Amino acid sequence: MRLTRGNLRNRLYLFTAFTMASGLGATIAARAQTATPVTVPDSSGAPLPVIVPGQGTPEDLNAYQIEKVKILYKKLLLKEKDIPNAVSHLDQKAIQAENPTTGSIQTLLNQTPSVVAYSQQIGQDSTTLAIRGVRNDELAETLDGIPINSLLNGSGDYLSGGAVGSPVTLNEIDGVTVYPGVAPPDHQGFGTVGGTIAYTTKQPTDERYAELEGGFGSFDTQHFGFVLNTGNIGDGEDAPKALMLYDQSQTAGYVSNTPAQFHDFMLNVEKPYDDGLSKVGLVIIFNQAKALIQTLPSPTALIAEGGTKFNYPIADGYYNQAGQFLTVILSDETYINKYAIFDGSLFFRHTTTTIDDYASADATTNGFPYNGLTYSPNIQGVNAFFGCVGAGTAHSSPGYFTYDPVASFGSCAAGESDQYSTETGNIVGITPKLTIFPDDYETIVIGGLIAKTNASPVTSYVYGGSDAAANETPGYNSFVYGGGAQRTIFSGYAQDTIRLFDNKLQITPGVKVDAAYSSNLQVDTYGIYNPAKLQNFTKIGGYYLGASYNLPDNFILFGSLGKGSLFAPTDDYSVGTTASGLAGGTNAPTPEIVHLFEGGIRYDTPRLLLSVDYYYQAIADGIAFFENYLLNQEYYANNGGYLFRGVEGNGEYRITPALSIFGNFSYNETEYTKSFFGFDTLSQDQFGYSFTGTPLSNVPDWNGLVGVSYDEGPFSLYATGQYTGREYTTYDLVAYPTSGPDTNPLDGATVTNTKIQNPANFLVNLLLTYKIPCAYKGLENLTVSLNMQNIFNEKYYTYTYSSENPVGGVYDPSLPGGQAYNSAFVGEPRSFTVDLVARF
Repeated sequence: MRLTRGNLRNRLYLFTAFTMASGLGATIAARAQTATPVTVPDSSGAPLPVIVPGQGTPEDLNAYQIEKVKILYKKLLLKEKDIPNAVSHLDQKAIQAENPTTGSIQTLLNQTPSVVAYSQQIGQDSTTLAIRGVRNDELAETLDGIPINSLLNGSGDYLSGGAVGSPVTLNEIDGVTVYPGVAPPDHQGFGTVGGTIAYTTKQPTDERYAELEGGFGSFDTQHFGFVLNTGNIGDGEDAPKALMLYDQSQTAGYVSNTPAQFHDFMLNVEKPYDDGLSKVGLVIIFNQAKALIQTLPSPTALIAEGGTKFNYPIADGYYNQAGQFLTVILSDETYINKYAIFDGSLFFRHTTTTIDDYASADATTNGFPYNGLTYSPNIQGVNAFFGCVGAGTAHSSPGYFTYDPVASFGSCAAGESDQYSTETGNIVGITPKLTIFPDDYETIVIGGLIAKTNASPVTSYVYGGSDAAANETPGYNSFVYGGGAQRTIFSGYAQDTIRLFDNKLQITPGVKVDAAYSSNLQVDTYGIYNPAKLQNFTKIGGYYLGASYNLPDNFILFGSLGKGSLFAPTDDYSVGTTASGLAGGTNAPTPEIVHLFEGGIRYDTPRLLLSVDYYYQAIADGIAFFENYLLNQEYYANNGGYLFRGVEGNGEYRITPALSIFGNFSYNETEYTKSFFGFDTLSQDQFGYSFTGTPLSNVPDWNGLVGVSYDEGPFSLYATGQYTGREYTTYDLVAYPTSGPDTNPLDGATVTNTKIQNPANFLVNLLLTYKIPCAYKGLENLTVSLNMQNIFNEKYYTYTYSSENPVGGVYDPSLPGGQAYNSAFVGEPRSFTVDLVARF
């Protein structure tokens, strides 16, 4: 939405301002000795105190320097327009318009170019995200500079650990900056071939306030919370301040049987020192979430019959996931001298995920009959997905996983109806950064990431009925038991920004090196006891070269080249083979590599911003795999290939100080450049085959946004119209033979359907707020807001596909359940939320 303007809070420029102010300190002092009065306006326009020789105190001089820093900071923020990349920034107004109660940190990004993000539920729940077609687990996410995506396996996707809840939510952020492609090294997160999403936490302010808030809305959605901000505790530039917030919300969901609950807590403490030029900070975030997820898109025939809220009854099956997320960040920004600034964070993150997956025996055996077809309500059910497991089958080892579902419950369907899994993960690390200013025309940044992350052994138990959580016997019914993974990361970068020709030309070269030792202790996979420790050490280098040039009449020409990398998930490690064909060693794919070129031009003035860019991103060694669920065999290799290219544009025009219009557009082309097995959807719920030359599914060709913002007195308005273009769907191949020992590996494989596209949609959203002044027992004002999403109730699907219903893990078109049918997740219908905030 609003891109590359002064609201991009690049701390690099703040540090530059500090440095320049320090250099001016000597000049100021010299002038004080030569009887030359100095008077300049402060950041509010008022004159600063006059410094006269022989008069004033050191405190006066310090105050003068600090205020001068603030002035320079404002000026230097304008240099952000010279960044040689396509960059997008969203602020508090955009966050409020997304609605912290019903939106997510992923769907928020729909307000920027080349982003597709959708959720099957309300809130931070079951989101799917892609930037320029690159999916979520290949993107980097940071919070105040520290990584918040998994460093083992990428970000959580649909039906994966971490799909419900998040380390940070909309309630807890001040803004977000999106760097698509390959960002400058000092902005680039670890492990990405598609871009970096940089969130910043909500900050304490100098002024004290307290807020009590609550609201209600469509689909039985409601929330309650508070914010306590201490303001400056004491006088002077070094006064500490703190902010604490809590919010809890719940919803029935706009799809039947998808209730969810969320709890968000954050404490942010800041203590400046050195006359406000340095500071230490502590951020503690603890979030909890639980929800029932719609595991299978509903057949469109059932949606037509039962309405858009149709979802299979809980008695047929459910997928219940809960997550807990603890994040602690201890940060420091130290002004060393006029030549150097140190910035670093020590952080810790802990995640716990539990999943209770149930499919009734009747639903698994008989399905959901309708109009001559039989639909499977829950493809994640153990029996529906893997067939019969347990004693005497291919899914067991002698003396291990001795559970017999037939003997215990009469049938595999009845004995494998429930699966309960738990997993925990930790990460501890440090992100040191040193910014050096040799002179006024060069800035050098050296930094990195040192981190250790691990995931506990996954424990997963199978049982009949819905009692797996209460019947956990290691070895007996542990479908997945033991193991665990870890990764130790050493990442470093160096970057130099050089300004030439009176700051008209800015050149930024940089290099980045990533290294990691990873191991995965595989003890049991789906009932087969086959212990093996898989380990690998990998290092890879990357580069960045960007340049921008200020043309006459406020035009800026910019461009960049870059190479980024993504380490293979530890889940992709497998037992290798020796020359004799015996098992031995570790088969670990090498990192994916992306090569990027992008270039564009901006017109940037205080009143009008226009920008357009072209990008080209190629991945020639994508990680791909083939997985045979019936034989429990997996193969991983770097035989995938992708191409992403397109055009993006954005603009903003401030008509009056209170009124502005804005918008953006993007045209994205995606293509498989190799043929390989892998997941064929952004949400990674459909395994299949990618054919060379075919486009990726679920990636819209055109995206766009238009909006208007008005803020005058007590009233404000923020309205957007979001266009999501057509996107290719998928279907399942029928390749003979469809069963037996010679089953064609392409049978049932999901592929892009180049003949059928999901229709485009245009959603209009509106946020209205009105602030009512009050003066009653400390109450300052009341703010009433009305947030309306999809005002005109556009009927649309976020995701569709044509598929065959798997019966016992086998795709057979001769079976009633094996006939092709269309399935879809419906988009959120018209909804509203009314909120009231009392400020004290």
